[in-house]
Amino acid sequence: MAGYYPLCMALRSCGLPAPVFEAVMTEIIKISPTLIVLSGLPGSGKTVLAESLSRALSVPIFSIDPIEAAMWRAGLAKTETGDAAYEVARALADEHLRLRHSVIVDAVNPVEGPRAAWRNLAAKHRVSLKIIECVCSDETMHRQRIEGRVRSIAATHELNWASLLQRRAEYEAWTDPRLVLDTSRTSPAQLQAQALNYARA
Repeated sequence: MAGYYPLCMALRSCGLPAPVFEAVMTEIIKISPTLIVLSGLPGSGKTVLAESLSRALSVPIFSIDPIEAAMWRAGLAKTETGDAAYEVARALADEHLRLRHSVIVDAVNPVEGPRAAWRNLAAKHRVSLKIIECVCSDETMHRQRIEGRVRSIAATHELNWASLLQRRAEYEAWTDPRLVLDTSRTSPAQLQAQALNYARA
């Protein structure tokens, strides 16, 4: 590998052994360029899983909630940022896929519009599209997650249970091939393993 030996020497000079670098390289090259889309209602566990995949695969994650919250902090009205946040995530994913980097998108994706955008983006760059839909079939657990949720996203607001039920009524059923994971019935380690196997397939 060009430049590998000089880099190893530089790592050793900092007290970091070359095998550590080799292990990192092994993790990075385990997945071909792929667009991984995490979908599901708020509180379904998609963000936790998306972050777990991002760490395991060393690929960027673009999440709608922090993007939209940044728009609010910049002074945009909340009525104007829903579709715009998806467009920002799409543009960021577009640029990374152009560079042949895999990307994880963390978004509710409740209707056909954004879902079609991800399909078109994957087709544009000729990369695999892996859709993972997270559900929480235990309604008591889902409600506890929503009512107890406190995230470290500045300017964000949390849904109440009534708002979640409204969003659930508006959520359209997926028709695309996908992996469906019930986060109320499977351990985090098992969820990650299933998602990784699906992403690499």
